[in-house]
Amino acid sequence: MAEVFQETSMPEAGEAEGDYWLVCLHEVAGSPAILRLMAEIPDDIGAGGFGDRVAIIWTYDSENDGLPTEADSARMDFFEDVLVEAVETRMNACLAIVATAKGAKEWTVYADDGNAVVAYAMELAGRNNLPVQVHRDMDPDWEVYRRLLAVADEAL
Repeated sequence: MAEVFQETSMPEAGEAEGDYWLVCLHEVAGSPAILRLMAEIPDDIGAGGFGDRVAIIWTYDSENDGLPTEADSARMDFFEDVLVEAVETRMNACLAIVATAKGAKEWTVYADDGNAVVAYAMELAGRNNLPVQVHRDMDPDWEVYRRLLAVADEAL
């Protein structure tokens, strides 16, 4: 059974007052999993915008629960902060989904130029010797996001 709640945070510069994330806590094969996703697609993206989906996957050694250690989690949080700052201010892109479970944390970024996001993520990971893989595909209708949002909505 999934437990879902809304996490509201103070908006950063340039964010709308109502920006927030949905957070879903559940189990995957008996291990805890955390899913965080935007509560809705931002109005300024519009239909068909940001059609490239970039998945950035950090694999880690975990304890029995499948979640990262505090040290790994701190490194991942810093990586996410740097990644988001770059893609959301210097590229036409946004972080839409963050999933953590069973030895992997995955950030999903939607962009109008996925190649730029891939290049930046690979450079950032390489410079810091991080165990990160990056994949890009087309998802013009945000089907992956919409599918996960429906799962979270069902749990509400």
